[in-house]
Amino acid sequence: MNDKKELFDIWGKQKFIIDKEISPVFFKERDMFFIKMGQNIRFEQNWKWWEFVRPVVIIKKFNNDVFWWVALSTKIKDWLYYYCFDANWAKQCAIISQFRLYDKNRLIKKIGMIPIKDFFQLKQKIKNLL
Repeated sequence: MNDKKELFDIWGKQKFIIDKEISPVFFKERDMFFIKMGQNIRFEQNWKWWEFVRPVVIIKKFNNDVFWWVALSTKIKDWLYYYCFDANWAKQCAIISQFRLYDKNRLIKKIGMIPIKDFFQLKQKIKNLL
C-alpha cells in the first residue's frame, strides 16, 4: 500500500464507516489510546501501524464525544514541539505541533495513562506555545 491514491481511497471508505458507528468507548484526560488517525496530507501526522492507527494522549475532554489529542512517537526528539516521557511500555514523545480535535468514534483501545506529572508539564508546554 505505497500508492497515495490507494491509501486515500481506502481511508475514505474507512472514514465513512467510522462516521456511521456509535462508539461505546469512554475516555478522560491523560488517557493514551490507539486511534484511527487515517491518511493525512503532506506534513500532517499520519497513521503508524495497522489500519491507519496511531497512539495518542488525550489532552482535553470537552464532552463525551470530542477531545483534543497529541500524537505519540517512539522517536525521541529534544525539540521545542516535542515532550518526551516514560510510558509503561517505552519512552514516548508527544508531538505537540500535531495538536488536534477528534471525535470519540476514532478511539480504538486504551493503552494506558500518561503520568500525572508529565501530563501537567505537557499541558504547560502546549499553553506556552499557544
